[in-house]
Amino acid sequence: MRFFDQCTRFVETVDKNQSALAEVDKFIASAFMRRVQEKLADRLLVPYSNITSDMAEASFYLCAYEFAIKTINSPWCQLLDEEDALVLEYANDLKQFWKRGYGQDINSKSSCILFHDVFSRLDRVASEIRSGSNVTEAVTIQVGHAETLLPLLTLLGFFKDSMPLTSSNYVNQAQRAFRTSRMLPYAANLVLVLYDCNGELRLQAMLNERPIEFPGLAVHQGVQGAPLYQDVREHYKELLQGCNFEKECHLFPSK
Repeated sequence: MRFFDQCTRFVETVDKNQSALAEVDKFIASAFMRRVQEKLADRLLVPYSNITSDMAEASFYLCAYEFAIKTINSPWCQLLDEEDALVLEYANDLKQFWKRGYGQDINSKSSCILFHDVFSRLDRVASEIRSGSNVTEAVTIQVGHAETLLPLLTLLGFFKDSMPLTSSNYVNQAQRAFRTSRMLPYAANLVLVLYDCNGELRLQAMLNERPIEFPGLAVHQGVQGAPLYQDVREHYKELLQGCNFEKECHLFPSK
């Protein structure tokens, strides 16, 4: 479940490469972030030069952690307003976009090994159902981290906006789908349920216990949120026929 640690191309070109987060660095240096720092300094009655972007981000995360864990309105939250929180949220989304999401192709391709594992299990169950055999593996539970889940969600095409997140389009991305605070909260989970509907096999995807629609399949399905399994496989045919972990993760992949 830590496939990314074994993906050389991801480790060398993204994880260890600061330039991969160039858009994040630009946004941190933007007028939006400077204004957050200045407002924080004003509330603390200290010179602007005393407050760094790291301090502003730390205040935001301490506020978020204490609210999430203790359900209290932390004193750290008093240092920020909603506008500040939105800016700091975007800074984090930018980082995840470029380091784990759509920003780099290898981010999602590093999860090829998990993608194939998931579909091999689904295929085995589908074959057993069609043959009338008993299902030998009714439930499979695999545990990882947000860094495990986000690349797979990206590979599957979920939460992809029409325009990439950049340092210069913060205002235009106010209604973005790629919002990690909603996609990957504490105990985030992706569930794929294979249904036998009177001989028709359908696949339901749920993220954090809520149904989500497979990208590109919503308008073609007969049952809301649960397209035919064969349609799902057809939709991801190129990945199922390719997406080779060893090939994708080689530092200098062959064409």
